[in-house]
Amino acid sequence: MSKLIIAFLQLALIFIPFCNLISQWNISADFNGGAVNSIISNGNDMYAGTSGQGVFRSGDSGLNWINVSSGLGSSTFVQSLAAEGDHIYAGTSSGGFFYSVNKGNDWIQSNQGISQQNIKTMITDGDTVYAGCIFAGVFRSVNNGLNWSRFALGEGDLLYALLKNESNFLIGLYGGIYRSTNNGINWFISQTGITNNNLRCFVQQGNEIYCGTYGGGVFVTLNNGDVWTSKSSGLQDMRIQALSSDGMNLFAGTAGKGIHYMNNSGNWIPVNQGINDSNITSIALKDKYIFAATASGKVWKRLKSEIITNINISSSLISADFRLYQNYPNPFNPATSITFYIPENTNASLKVFDALGKEISVIFNGKILEGKHTKIWNADNFPAGVYFCRLESENYSETIKLMLIK
Repeated sequence: MSKLIIAFLQLALIFIPFCNLISQWNISADFNGGAVNSIISNGNDMYAGTSGQGVFRSGDSGLNWINVSSGLGSSTFVQSLAAEGDHIYAGTSSGGFFYSVNKGNDWIQSNQGISQQNIKTMITDGDTVYAGCIFAGVFRSVNNGLNWSRFALGEGDLLYALLKNESNFLIGLYGGIYRSTNNGINWFISQTGITNNNLRCFVQQGNEIYCGTYGGGVFVTLNNGDVWTSKSSGLQDMRIQALSSDGMNLFAGTAGKGIHYMNNSGNWIPVNQGINDSNITSIALKDKYIFAATASGKVWKRLKSEIITNINISSSLISADFRLYQNYPNPFNPATSITFYIPENTNASLKVFDALGKEISVIFNGKILEGKHTKIWNADNFPAGVYFCRLESENYSETIKLMLIK
């Protein structure tokens, strides 16, 4: 490496912390008391649901906010917000479900068919709305909230989070994850690999689903919930209250250590320069900005590029080694997650061998991009016993021991 390149890297390492000092969070709104429980983006507008002051709206990327709570009456403790086109939805702690078709200027209460009016979380899918009641399971409306019917679970389940994709529906509870693969006809527990069952939030990024737990950090699944793997390296607080993704970048909000960003090596980095709130309740990504809502009633705003560019440049200067991590879970039955880090674009293979050294499974073999990767090995067709997994490239080889139990 030339002296010029070395000098440049040294200068970059000095300059990056300086950038983080001058690039920081700024207050977008201070609603003076009561938590901001939910913040969402819909078209040109942002919406914030508060504990006691109803709903606020911003039409200029958080520069100005106005209260839009007409029709909520005394139901101003808003726990959740969702939106689909012209329809804005609000879930309250005592008044149930409200909807608006004019950007929140007027709200209409609509609880026909809902057995409990304490709505903790909501998601939408076209004209269909799902409302998760904190102690009464999930209800579904197929007509934008006009009428409701029970979709899943029953009375008494402490519910926090919902996620729906093309093939699965996930419900996060204090107690674990319920999953349906047939649109709610049947449900089963789907939390293999999760070591803390106090589920608080979900987010999907590509083919990966992340869940946040209150006390156990973050877990990820690459197979819609069959197996989960811990993804908490670098977290300063394992109490995760919010997860948000724009499809490429992932952010986590914690109960006591602010906001973390997952860098391109798969590690969490705290990104709290300028913010003096540590209890993050909700995160929204809009255009080039990230918004963070807090338990003290504030909304903070920052350019995403300030975080992403600085963190990823810094990470690329630090990360330089191949690494094969121990599989998880281990022992396992029948599937396990195997994570490895590749410091450069290269050809590599990930293979499994039996105790006699015979190759029995090729998990991956081919060209792979720089970065952290996770692969799943399903050993359903193999007998219980000791196996070995080897990551190999032209200049690197490492092996770990796997223990299959049945």
